[in-house]
Amino acid sequence: MEFITRHKPIVTFVFCSLFCIISLSIQGGGFTLSFEGIISGVVSPFQKLYNGIHSGTSKLWAGFSELDRVREELKFTQQKLQSFEAMDENINQIKLENERLRNLLEMKEKLRYNSLPAFVIAKDPDNWYRTVVINRGSNDGVDVDMPVVGYHNGEKGVVGKIAEIRGSVSKIEPVISPEIKIGVKVGEGGYAGLLSGYAHNSNLCKIDYVSRAAQIKFGDVVVTSGLAGDFPAGLVVGTVVQTEMHELNPYQRVIVKPIIDFDVLEDVFVIKKSPDRGLFDTFEEVK
Repeated sequence: MEFITRHKPIVTFVFCSLFCIISLSIQGGGFTLSFEGIISGVVSPFQKLYNGIHSGTSKLWAGFSELDRVREELKFTQQKLQSFEAMDENINQIKLENERLRNLLEMKEKLRYNSLPAFVIAKDPDNWYRTVVINRGSNDGVDVDMPVVGYHNGEKGVVGKIAEIRGSVSKIEPVISPEIKIGVKVGEGGYAGLLSGYAHNSNLCKIDYVSRAAQIKFGDVVVTSGLAGDFPAGLVVGTVVQTEMHELNPYQRVIVKPIIDFDVLEDVFVIKKSPDRGLFDTFEEVK
């Protein structure tokens, strides 16, 4: 009894083991206490435990393998999706380009002049868009002083004129440049004057040599007169925003807002018209 009390955990373990062995033997249909049966009874629970762990590990490993496969499929699907998105973007760009070209064709038909469509490829924002470069040059038949027009909200307007040319590009001198000179008419009375850019730091134009007696009001439309020999008559330049008069000046000055928005200007037309230099020089002499 003292031995049992002292080694109670060991005795308990042995007793439980024998109980499990006898139970397993009885469930197996026979009651045998052979050496093999005892060994089998002792090893069987551990074997089941090993088999359970091995089976769980195999399933876990198979799960990881399946996860890698799913991850690869997801990566492939994402790549295909990006490819389709890029393709869709290209299709949209093509549609926009086709629409742009269609609009240019319609505008060219409305222009009624022998003209050449062109795209703006460079603008200098630091210079208030007084440098505008297009993708047409001497190779396309463009020449210095040819008029350039564009469209804003479907209405035709003067952009400027060709100032410099190269083989495949040209530089436009816009109407907001102080160096440009365009003969114009103002309002319903058709009062004549000479238009140029208001100042180097302004996006407005001015008209000089307008009679002080001319009745000009805010919103009057300014169009080319055709008298300076460079622009065809009747092209819209802009609208009147202000008039200025000085006591010692026999003329009044008219301030004009151009119809063309140079911030969004993209497409233009070069009118293939050679300017009448004689008439233009006459205006220069008046100045």
